[in-house]
Amino acid sequence: MKKLILASALFAGSFASHSLYASSMENVGLGINYGAFSGPSLELSYPISDTVQVRGALSGGMGLSETAKDTDIEYDVEADGGIHRIALDYHPFANGFFLSAGYAINNFELDASGSKSGSVTVGNDTFTGDVNINANIAWDNAPTLSLGWGHSPQQGLGFMIEAGAFFTGSPNTDINGTCTGTCTGFDEALKDEEVKLQKDVADYDFLPMLQAGITYRF
Repeated sequence: MKKLILASALFAGSFASHSLYASSMENVGLGINYGAFSGPSLELSYPISDTVQVRGALSGGMGLSETAKDTDIEYDVEADGGIHRIALDYHPFANGFFLSAGYAINNFELDASGSKSGSVTVGNDTFTGDVNINANIAWDNAPTLSLGWGHSPQQGLGFMIEAGAFFTGSPNTDINGTCTGTCTGFDEALKDEEVKLQKDVADYDFLPMLQAGITYRF
């Protein structure tokens, strides 16, 4: 009798735990996608109504690298940092098509480092010696607008594609470096180089959003 009571209690506890888990996961959507600038992302969504849902995303960043040459110095350029986002999606036709507005916590940035020995031009001046320069370009947090297909409130497996923009404004730039040798005026030349870089990237005042992936609604 005691064994029967114990088994019944364990079954009831297991059923209650399963029911609570199923209830807590009901209607929650999970998405895994890859996007330009944001890289691989994990998204969670929840429908507030038949046409509106809230969505949050954590991004790992692209982690890309390449080389670029400016004047005399060849730079190793790395793109790093994710773009995290929270958004409200509106499905005007109660299907997969959606319009979205949100806000992004932007950690995406470009880092460049380069060095050269001998005669080196920095800014408007030329120096003789060993020159090392590091540069950083970073975009601010930003509102977002996009449209796409997917993240439907309906249950089951699906896909998602989304296009839009992160309205970051012009990026922030920073350049620093060292010079060993004939280096009079090097700090002023770095400032000139930073001003030039700021002008070169001033028009990049938004980051495009383009991503695709798969979704599942519990």
